[in-house]
Amino acid sequence: MAGESDFTLEVDGSVQKSIKWGYESLASIPAEYQIEDVSQHVAGMAGSGVQVKALLNAAIPHPDSDHVTFHSQDGKFAASVGLEEILDRAILIYKRDGEPLPESKGGPVRLAIPQGDDECSNVKSVIRIEVTSGKGKDTTYDPFHDIPEIHGHSHEGHDHNHSHEDGHSHDHNHGHSH
Repeated sequence: MAGESDFTLEVDGSVQKSIKWGYESLASIPAEYQIEDVSQHVAGMAGSGVQVKALLNAAIPHPDSDHVTFHSQDGKFAASVGLEEILDRAILIYKRDGEPLPESKGGPVRLAIPQGDDECSNVKSVIRIEVTSGKGKDTTYDPFHDIPEIHGHSHEGHDHNHSHEDGHSHDHNHGHSH
């Protein structure tokens, strides 16, 4: 069986060059992009990571690119977030206590977006980062917003405040971390 550090994270899509990253190559990204304590940036999350912009800068997004889609290893979860928000804030957590991030904590790589618009965008077990022109695949939205298989939890019984495309809204007070 492969070890926790034996993974490949691919950056592809609307980029000049697709790049594959492993644990060692993420760890070798310059210190200016490394985040030693993610909890200083994202409440409720622990570990060390790297700014997503380091990976995107290496892949060189095409000028018309405006979204980044993060795909989970199992293919059931994806979040498409604006490129600008990703470049400004997104972190990939890939280690905890000096070791590769365990699957039980969202490893081998977990997305964290400090002060992000939607906590559900913090995808666990990221295996692919796809740069797109226009919004890509996104499983973070559903009209009832209560599909535990997708979100990993239920919103039932929570206070909600969330507007939907049909104009109605209800209260969201998540109080949880993805």
